[in-house]
Order: sequence, then C-alpha cells, then structure tokens
Amino acid sequence: MWFGQARLHLGQDELEVQAGSQFAADWIHAHFERDLKEVAEHVVGSPVKISVGVRDDQPSSPAPATPPPPPERRGRSGRRPKSGQPHRLDDFVVGPSNELAWSAASRVAGEAGTCPVSPLFIHGGCGLGKTHLLQGICRRYRDRFGSQDPIRYLTGEQFTNEYIAAVRESRVDEFRRSMRRLALLAIDDIHFLGDKVKTQAEFLHTLDAIHLTGSRIILASDAHPHKIRSFTKGLVSRFLSGMVVEIEQPNRDTRRTLILRLARNRGLSLEEASVELIASRCVGSVREIQGALTRLSALVQVRGLDKGRLAPDAVSQVFEHSWESTQPIGLNRIVEVVCQHLHLTQADLTGRDRGPRVSLGRGLVACLARRMTDFSYPEIARTLGRRNHSSAHAAACRIEQMAEDGRTARVPGHGGHEDGHVPVRELLDRLRHTISHR
Repeated sequence: MWFGQARLHLGQDELEVQAGSQFAADWIHAHFERDLKEVAEHVVGSPVKISVGVRDDQPSSPAPATPPPPPERRGRSGRRPKSGQPHRLDDFVVGPSNELAWSAASRVAGEAGTCPVSPLFIHGGCGLGKTHLLQGICRRYRDRFGSQDPIRYLTGEQFTNEYIAAVRESRVDEFRRSMRRLALLAIDDIHFLGDKVKTQAEFLHTLDAIHLTGSRIILASDAHPHKIRSFTKGLVSRFLSGMVVEIEQPNRDTRRTLILRLARNRGLSLEEASVELIASRCVGSVREIQGALTRLSALVQVRGLDKGRLAPDAVSQVFEHSWESTQPIGLNRIVEVVCQHLHLTQADLTGRDRGPRVSLGRGLVACLARRMTDFSYPEIARTLGRRNHSSAHAAACRIEQMAEDGRTARVPGHGGHEDGHVPVRELLDRLRHTISHR
C-alpha cells in the first residue's frame, strides 16, 4: 500500500526511498523509518542512514490528501476511517446552507500569508459536505502552494490511534515532530476525541504549536464546540478563537442541483417532475440523494429501463420500500414536530390565539395529517381544539394553495433563508422528513 509506487536504493551506508507522492513519503518517514533502518542494517551489516523523498518522474498533479490507513490503524469499532478519492472545492455545490463554510474553506486553501479564519471549525449533520470541504481544502492548498509544504488530512480516530501507538512504542517525540511541522492540518470527526482526556491534552498542545508557526488548522465535527460536553474548556476555547461555521441541510434549489449533477455522473437523465420528486423526499442530506440515485441506477439495470428521461413513475419505485419509518404516524407526532419547528406549544395550537405563527402551525398540522395519515378532518379539528371540521379543512387548503403558488412563510430561527422566510413547499418537505425519520 505504501511502497507500491516507491523505489528503494540500498547502498553501503544509506537506504534511499523515493515514494510515489509527498504524502506517502511523509507517512513512510513517520511510521516506517525505524523498521527500514533495522532491516537495512541487518542486510548490510553496518549502520545505515535512511533518506526518504519523492520520485522525480512523478506527474505534477496533486496527490490524494492522504492514502488510506493500513488495516492495523482501525479504531476500536473495527470501522475503517474515511478514504477514497479526495474531493475538490470546485465540485462543491454551493447554496445558502453552506455558502459561508465554502467561502471560509476557499480562504484557508488559497490565501497566502497569515490566515485570519484559522482555526476553521466546520460543524453540521452527517452527509452535508464537511468531509468534502476538508479534502477540498487539502487539494487546493497543494495546487496553490505546491508539495513543499507538508500537510495532512486525517480523522479524529486516526489521530487518537497514532498517538496511542506512539505512547506504547515510546515515539511520542517523533509523533509530535511529525504533527507540529505541518503547514496545514485537517482533522475530520474531531468529536471522536471526546472523553479521551490525554489525547485531548496532546491535541491541545499540537494546536498551540501549529498556530504559533502561522500554519493552518481545519476541523470538522457533527456539533458546535459548545455542544460537545466531553471536550475540555481549553480545547473549546481554542476552537472558538478562530471561525466556527455551520453547514445546514440544503434547500430545494441546492438539492435540485445536486440531483442533476449526481444523476449525470451516473448516466441518468431525469424528467423535471422526477427531479422534484427526489428533491421533495431526500431532504436530510446529500447522502440521501446519493442513496436514492444509487437505488435508481440499480432499478434501471435490473428492470432494463431506459436511462433517458426517467419519468416519476419509475423514480417513485425507489421510495416504495423501507425508505421511511414503517411505524404508523399519529397526530401527536405531527403536532410535536410542527411545534418544535415553529417554537410553539400544543397549548398554542389548541388555544384562541390567531396570530400568524399559530395559524401557520395549525395549517401545517392539518395539511400534513391529510397527506400522511388517514385521519378525518373532524379528528384533526378535535386535535387542534376546534369544534368544526371546516376550520381544519380550510387551514389545510390554505397551506396547499400557498405551496402551489410558491409562497413563503416566516419561520423564526430558520437558517439558510433570508429573514427566516421559507418556501411553504420546502417547509412541508422538511416537516414530513422529520416526522417520518424518527
């Protein structure tokens, strides 16, 4: 894995290793120098100096941000850290939900001199593009500044495993040198360090040492530093000293762009209505879209469908089985989710208040109940504290009309939309997604 593209030249007093990339060279130097020296001296019979560099005949294109870790570097769970072909910033689909994160990532990757947004801490849910941004930063930095600056991309799990191995093998000083000489350090899933007090202490010292040299630090987590209670106050303070930015769920336009791009990469052509169908069902993350298109590709192959202009009836088959919760949905669940999104209480919905936010909440409950359940309007009206079923019917029809007309509604605290105004159709999609995925 690590020496597949390397050339070894053994002389009487020196072993020269020419790796296939700078990353491979850095890894070989950090993890195999002692073994190489031991074997070389056994062969030669005298002291040997180890020299590690990069082959001169390698192309100038940037190498992957880091090769996959060897099998023995797995974490306790046995799961391999993330790997694969690194992403590019140019391929990142930018929208209101991630524009700030992408802009900050571009600055870290491309600006010369001191970087004001370092350390950059990116947080957000799974499948929203954090790994894409971190790998894209590493790749663009390599394109921009060349291979002379050592950089590393690794996960919190890898950092922990390497540190533990260094302690066990009495190589802590070597581990520290390898980390603190970096020009750019990118660590994904930094929350993995939670509850690991000694590893956190080592990482804190690493951050301080790197930061003092003016090097760049990019971190990614599934939560804001303040919400990761297992982090020490010192680490949280360092994270907050730079720029903390959140990636939110993509809005409809961003999802549509993603669907079209990912479908094109798979050789699929979708009708407009098919794009809308996938965008309305895959609300939570980019991975949901990828999963839907992967299933669609398999469906096309198994059933011999034409890849050109796939219609909604074919696409709808992707969502027929095991896509959403099979548990029956009750009115209480719908009321609970709507209240959470609109910052209301159930008493608000059943009371006499006719303010715009409360009226919106009642309409959303009525509309979603009719879409997602078999409850009648009289039953929905009773849940909303209304005596006449016509009030529930009118509320549901009002929301349906707003969605059809492309109108917006103000949802306090809703990120990714100016002034909190969200398209009603988008709001219905998000609520349905939350209700279905318990």
